[in-house]
Amino acid sequence: MNLSYFVNVSNASPGISFSKARLFLLFCFLTISLLLSHNILAGSCADNPIISSVTGPCTFSTGSLLTVESGGSITSSSTALTITSYGSSLVNKGLITTSSNNGVFSNTGIQSLTNSGTISANGNYGLRNGSTLTALTNSGTISANGNYGFYNESTLTTLTNSGTIGASGNYGFGNGSTIETLTNSGTISSGTGIGVDNWIIATLTNTGTIKSASGFVNLSNRSAITTLNNAQGGGVSTQLTYSGYLPTNYNIIINSTSSFGQLAVTSVSGSTGTAFGIYTGSIASNNHVYVGVLSGVTASQVTNRSGAYGGYSWALTLESGSSTVWDLIFGSPPPPGPSTADTQQSLANTAQALQGAYTLQNSVLANSFTYDCSLFDVNNICISAGGRNTAVSAANGFNNTSALLIASYRVLPSVRVGAYADQNLSVNQAGNTVNLGNNTPLIGLFGAWNENLDATGTEVKVSAAYGQKNTTVNRSAVGSGVTASEAGSGSSTLNSQGVQATAKYGFGIMDNLIVSPYVGVRYSQNNMGGYTEGTSASVTAPLTYSALNTNATTALAGVGASYQVIPAVTTFASAGVETDTNTANGSYSGTNSGISGLTPVNFNANPVKTRPTATLGAYYDIVKNQRLAVTGIYRQEAYQAVSTTTVMATYTIGL
Repeated sequence: MNLSYFVNVSNASPGISFSKARLFLLFCFLTISLLLSHNILAGSCADNPIISSVTGPCTFSTGSLLTVESGGSITSSSTALTITSYGSSLVNKGLITTSSNNGVFSNTGIQSLTNSGTISANGNYGLRNGSTLTALTNSGTISANGNYGFYNESTLTTLTNSGTIGASGNYGFGNGSTIETLTNSGTISSGTGIGVDNWIIATLTNTGTIKSASGFVNLSNRSAITTLNNAQGGGVSTQLTYSGYLPTNYNIIINSTSSFGQLAVTSVSGSTGTAFGIYTGSIASNNHVYVGVLSGVTASQVTNRSGAYGGYSWALTLESGSSTVWDLIFGSPPPPGPSTADTQQSLANTAQALQGAYTLQNSVLANSFTYDCSLFDVNNICISAGGRNTAVSAANGFNNTSALLIASYRVLPSVRVGAYADQNLSVNQAGNTVNLGNNTPLIGLFGAWNENLDATGTEVKVSAAYGQKNTTVNRSAVGSGVTASEAGSGSSTLNSQGVQATAKYGFGIMDNLIVSPYVGVRYSQNNMGGYTEGTSASVTAPLTYSALNTNATTALAGVGASYQVIPAVTTFASAGVETDTNTANGSYSGTNSGISGLTPVNFNANPVKTRPTATLGAYYDIVKNQRLAVTGIYRQEAYQAVSTTTVMATYTIGL
């Protein structure tokens, strides 16, 4: 059409104004052009793959993507949309509808069909696939007012439905060929007949609803379903009804004790049975009966009727008095075992008890550095024997009694060397968590030099000792029930060793009174090797422990005094402080692969680094070369609110 007409004044008709005539004709021209450009008056979709509105029938044959926009439509009195080119794809966000049959019909391979709008037919076949369809994804509505909301008569690889597929008549969905995977989380329904009529499906997973008219089955299988996974159920009116050939595998989907799959078989074709199973991802409850999970099949038609899932054992059993109705019973699961919280607390309790054992051994070691034998006779030999008792004041206190043997030799008038042995006789602990053996003694060596024989002037002394104790650790149970921590027990060796050097200077203040300030340094360490608890009927999750090592370098300072009450009796006392200059407090760590989340326990989270010590004692000289002595020692220890008290009695003879 020549636009010059609209601007040619000479063409104006008599009696009609120029502007109105030309404007009217121009409006008509533009309207027709707009309709043609949007494919509204055309029957082919090839020229415009994005459609707002088309009055069909429409044929798409380009092998590309056709999109019906939201709010757009294809409407027809016959097949609304026919796809005739291999490799085409359809995305429908609007409306595709026919007043007769076939809302959408494909007779050539379709790559994909995605529907979030509506595809419908007033007659049969809302959607009909007559060739290969790779993927159909429906989140909208596919429907027919007659039969078959969707009918597949060829190969369909994947059908995913989260929307609605349905027919007011028979067969909400009909499959006359093969489907690899059908996943339904939406609704497939029929108003007057069968919900799904199937030929071959490899895997059908139904977490939505398949419905049929009263008196008809939800799912009719005329050939084969390899695997049917089903969550539809929860009651007689909502269970999935089924007829035809049994699926090769039937897996129940369990969401809760009230939401689980039920398959009601009304009639069976063929002689092949089904293997029952639990769908992976199901949430099963122990000691619970899922009633009527399977019905309409006999024992000969069901295999795999027991097993384990999620750590629970299960069994498919016939209801009492029935040969075709089956309940699913989950039995008692394996004991859940000790909980992390209770086991962690048992570790903390055991660590506290072990603090007492480490305190005892460290106290015995430190006190042994005071052992001496300085009473000599003509042979320059001194021998002392006696006993010691040490009490650890703590929540898990210890009480230890030992026998002592000390000997020394005077090498020079001012030099003596010696050795000692401290042998446990008994060790008792409140709670019996830690048992220390009595089989090996603490053994030590010492050497001393003194400026004067009367204890005035300078004296330097060096001592070293080593002890080893077989140690059994009995972890207590914490909590109650099946999650309580177990009372595990294991053994290791606790080694204690150290060295100390002290120097003092004795001042003769007055007759019979000597005051001796002193300084010193000590290094000590206590190490227990790693071990594993033993297993037993009551210990199924034994813990494995890492080595527990502690050490400290300690500075010493104080003052001592001795007073000769009478020529045969002398009293003595001292008071001082010790300060740790360097420490490693270690951690108590137990693990088991079945108990996750256990963390090491800091063995001394808040150490007492500066501590008082005190000594008080007396000795009685029976004769010039024989002496009886009693000594008491108090020590504040490195652990909070823990102290030790030691009492020793010795008999010494100089030879």
